[in-house]
Amino acid sequence: MRHLLTTTFHRHNHRLPAILHHLLIRHYRAPKPPAPPKPPKPPQKPQSFTLHDATWEDPYSWMSHLNDKVAMRHMDIYMEQEEKYIEAVMSDTEKLQSKLQSEMASRLHFDLSTSPIRWGPWLYYKRVEAGKQYPVLCRRLASLNEQFISNKDPSGGFDFVSGKKIEQKLVDYNLEAERFGGYAYEELSEVSPDHKFLAYTMYDKDNDYFRLSVRNLNSGALCSKPQADRVSNLAWAKDGQALLYVVTDQHKRPCRIYCSMIGSTEEDVLLLDEPAENVYVNLRHTKDFHFVTVNTFSTTFSKVFLINAADPLSGITLVWECEAQAHCIVEHHQGYLYLFTDAAKGGQMVDHHYLLRCPVNASSCPRIWERVFNDDRDMVIEDVDFCNTHLTLIIRDKLQL
Repeated sequence: MRHLLTTTFHRHNHRLPAILHHLLIRHYRAPKPPAPPKPPKPPQKPQSFTLHDATWEDPYSWMSHLNDKVAMRHMDIYMEQEEKYIEAVMSDTEKLQSKLQSEMASRLHFDLSTSPIRWGPWLYYKRVEAGKQYPVLCRRLASLNEQFISNKDPSGGFDFVSGKKIEQKLVDYNLEAERFGGYAYEELSEVSPDHKFLAYTMYDKDNDYFRLSVRNLNSGALCSKPQADRVSNLAWAKDGQALLYVVTDQHKRPCRIYCSMIGSTEEDVLLLDEPAENVYVNLRHTKDFHFVTVNTFSTTFSKVFLINAADPLSGITLVWECEAQAHCIVEHHQGYLYLFTDAAKGGQMVDHHYLLRCPVNASSCPRIWERVFNDDRDMVIEDVDFCNTHLTLIIRDKLQL
């Protein structure tokens, strides 16, 4: 009997785990995952607009008021809420995110560098150092290029054979980010013709404009002046001894040109102040740095003025004007001014650019511009460029359109 009971017990005992599992399945319910957070909603501030007899309300128009500090503070709070919402929704994928980031990182080079650009005796380039968010602007002498080991590794900036320091760090944009609240965005960057200074504009997020700075490339220090706000354009003059820059008004319209003498303690000189609200100002230096050209334009006219770069305070001379807005670029080459434009001819609009020229010392007023090339209905000039001895043309064949 005992043997029989033992045998019967073992026969049913091996089924107990399955029975318990069945009971647990019937009576146990896994906890529900937490409900996903609700997405944040930005504040609504209804504002009515009317155009062409149609009226509508836009509750989010306040987001475009970039000059309203209160509105931008609300925008910052809303963006922070959006970031926290994304983190919460994606929290269950953190391991997958980490895995993907590691896999992508293993396929990328942390020591990235742009290709060096030759200008004068120097090669300029930007590179990213390991663990840094922003690049570093560097340069090295082209004469030492063959001895340069690597522009990626900082140790590559020194030639151990000759004992010469090859690489020169000009601007560390990680340090610029510290100046501008953890954010570094450069809009303009121009090295002076003598390679002694760098003028550049960095975005000031708190004030929503670009701030001008000039850095001494020999010492690495920031110059005390010029340091201007709301700068939209700049150009060097006097072989790097003077800097011209354009300032915008409160509506971000480029309207004033100033000239600053590097190293001078005197106030910057106002060269041009355009009061008309529909007129915009722009400037650029010619390739040979002999002149600075000033473009003023609106929907009804376009004008080009010339400033002698050797003496930027000597005045502004009008060299070209036309009715209606037109694309106008003036370049100087061996005693001639070249105008590349798509302005109307004889009152007739054109759908292409053409090239004109006149002597820089022309005495006629207005100047007489002559065509450089005869019209060719089958060819369109896309762009032009100059070197010391040649003119380069980029031409498009109309028949291949």
